Amino acid sequence: MDEVLDRVINGEDIIIQHRFKKPVRLSALNTLANKNHEKLAGLKAFETAPKQPSPFNPNKTVKELYRESISDKYAS
Repeated sequence: MDEVLDRVINGEDIIIQHRFKKPVRLSALNTLANKNHEKLAGLKAFETAPKQPSPFNPNKTVKELYRESISDKYAS
């Protein structure tokens, strides 16, 4: 058991499977916190990025916008 825990502490993720139960993942707590922090960093970067206005009319339904785009695309 000590060998398994040492491998997990060194950053290895270990998945234990049993044929009658769901698989269980062993991973160090600090690596899970780092992964969550990286996900949040990506979201924060997305939120701080400059926003571009949408080229679509927000007062129209999706069906109307789709009909207009199709007619623009295939109109001759």
